[in-house]
Amino acid sequence: MQAVTLKDAKRNLSRLVDQVLADAEPRIVVSDSGQQVVVMPLDEFNSWKETLYLLGNPANAAHLRRSVAEAESGLEAKHELTEE
Repeated sequence: MQAVTLKDAKRNLSRLVDQVLADAEPRIVVSDSGQQVVVMPLDEFNSWKETLYLLGNPANAAHLRRSVAEAESGLEAKHELTEE
């Protein structure tokens, strides 16, 4: 992940935002005091939040891990979606 100073980020904010959106690669912005923030596409941020939520419940996390293991082992089954 690339880092830029706050001064450079302010000076080139439009270009920074365009780059982050174009390559979906978050950027670190470092303040004068050394504190850091991340600039990232909103879709990616929302995806991270959803993943944290889903994995935050131990039962749900275990179910997801079993599902991934089944898919990787070839045990998955395809089902038709039906309207009720």
